[in-house]
Amino acid sequence: MSRSMAVALLIGGVVMLGCTSETSPPGIRAAADSTEADYRYVIPAGTGALLDDGERFEIMPAQLEVQVGQTIEIVNEDDRGHVIGVFYVGPDETLRQTFVEPGRLVGECSIHPSGSFSLSVVA
Repeated sequence: MSRSMAVALLIGGVVMLGCTSETSPPGIRAAADSTEADYRYVIPAGTGALLDDGERFEIMPAQLEVQVGQTIEIVNEDDRGHVIGVFYVGPDETLRQTFVEPGRLVGECSIHPSGSFSLSVVA
């Protein structure tokens, strides 16, 4: 397991305990590098600097619904880490997660104008 996956799982586990939702948090597991992502998002280099300058843009949606068994991949090409819901993606790291149970996760998002990200996992 890569360092970024371990950190994401740790942070995800801690944040999930404090999030409010209508359903329980979904089951999550780190996806193998060979698993093709159903949803892929790239945080371009320079994103943090643009945010510091007041730029607002949408790299990924504020709300995402995925099916059990689907995988998301978030590639951070920026020189700083970003929070996407309950996930933290460090600089120059890639987060890959597969969802194994239905549920909902809600948290802050440093790359969306709304400042939040909601992920629903449905069967």
